[in-house]
Amino acid sequence: MTDLIDAILDSLQRHTLSKSVRVINYDETPTGKLELKIRCRLTQVYQLQIWLHRDLTFLDYAYQLFTDHPILRWDNAPHYPHLATAPHHFHMEDATVYESALTGRVLDDLKQVLAESEKWLAKNT
Repeated sequence: MTDLIDAILDSLQRHTLSKSVRVINYDETPTGKLELKIRCRLTQVYQLQIWLHRDLTFLDYAYQLFTDHPILRWDNAPHYPHLATAPHHFHMEDATVYESALTGRVLDDLKQVLAESEKWLAKNT
């Protein structure tokens, strides 16, 4: 899993939006369980947080663009089973929930999250 974490950190550090990156929480067991939280400062007030929790049979994830409140959020908690992409879903700043194109493939998802965050920031800042 260290290769994945290194790839996540590398992707964040190389992205044009990124000002700084830090690991907030990292815990990995010899049996492969992982809990990881990373924060990436994008501007003075905007941050991107990545949270991953992997067990032997599943990967839970949450990505969040935020300031002092959530703005854009992607996750795969099983709260919206009626969505075609369930459990994957996307929360807008106004709390509406939509289908999500994320799949749980972390590096692919991260590219998409960064691209969507970049679009939102370009439009709203």
